[in-house]
Amino acid sequence: MLTLGIIILSLLLLGFTRFGVRAARRADGSARVILRAGFIRVDLLKQIRRQKKKSTAVKKDKKERKRMVEILLRTWRPILRSLRKGVRVDRLILNLALAGGDDPCAAAITYGRLWAVWGILRPALTENLRVRKERVDMRLDFELEKTVWDGEIALTISLGRSIAALLTVLYAAVKPKKQSIPRKAV
Repeated sequence: MLTLGIIILSLLLLGFTRFGVRAARRADGSARVILRAGFIRVDLLKQIRRQKKKSTAVKKDKKERKRMVEILLRTWRPILRSLRKGVRVDRLILNLALAGGDDPCAAAITYGRLWAVWGILRPALTENLRVRKERVDMRLDFELEKTVWDGEIALTISLGRSIAALLTVLYAAVKPKKQSIPRKAV
């Protein structure tokens, strides 16, 4: 009986243990990724130098992009809401210095668009997840040659909540869909 109690207690404690990841990037391009399991921390990357890759992405038309965003929001919103109690954004920090360039009008438009995107993302983030510390600083600097940014994000989740969310997703995937049968007029 004692061993059963110890097993149940250890599973309960394991269910409340928080697991997570913390990623940070400095303005010079160096990055750091740390995995966390309870009080144990493992530094995965100490320094990353990314080489610029040529973009070969094909521009999609606005309707297709809008449809993809709607599909993503529709599928991920219930999952995020079920994870709300377990997932926590411990830190969300972004410092962005946008280079002004030769055209001040285009730079101001880009700056306004960046704030508009953040204005759309922030309510969705805070509505669906618990955010402890958030700081986003964006500025427009006409003396810079190119855009400079640094940031940090730290996410944690409890093991018990992640298992519950996985079961919710599996149930939603397996659950038979109701078919609507049209009724005939009398």
